[in-house]
Amino acid sequence: MEARDELKQQRWEIMWAVQRSQRYHSRRSAFFDRWHKVTLLAGILGGSAAIASIGKDAPTWLILIGGALVATLSAMDLVVGTGEMARKHNDLRRRFCNLEQLMQRSPIADELVLADWRSERLSIESDEPPAYVALDILVENELARSFSHLKDQPPHELSFIKRHTAHFIRWEDA
Repeated sequence: MEARDELKQQRWEIMWAVQRSQRYHSRRSAFFDRWHKVTLLAGILGGSAAIASIGKDAPTWLILIGGALVATLSAMDLVVGTGEMARKHNDLRRRFCNLEQLMQRSPIADELVLADWRSERLSIESDEPPAYVALDILVENELARSFSHLKDQPPHELSFIKRHTAHFIRWEDA
């Protein structure tokens, strides 16, 4: 009976990691999508303002600042590759979802099946970019709250700064 409990615990640990990874990549994908949309909006507004200012009495400094803002945001978008990063994280999320579906088809797993699942998880993780630790902690807390029997566990505490910069700074000491 104890060996069966050990297998259940191992299955649970794999499932937990897979669901945490799905949430993590979902958040990263949404973050990069929003960033890309803000950059596009700034470009449209900046371009519209530049066109509207032709022949108008708009101050030169306003046109220069608007142009610099659009150029800066567009350059950041290009360098970071927000569209590509959003797709990459969405693809990783989808791969973790596929692994969870596979796991759901086998509610009772032996050591060989668990080894296959671990191997697949490691294969997906090998394609992941380095993780943002604070964001991973936020996702871990969210996942723990989603399971009713874990609601009594205290969440990992993060400072205000770390919570609000989780997508921008890796925070290795989080």
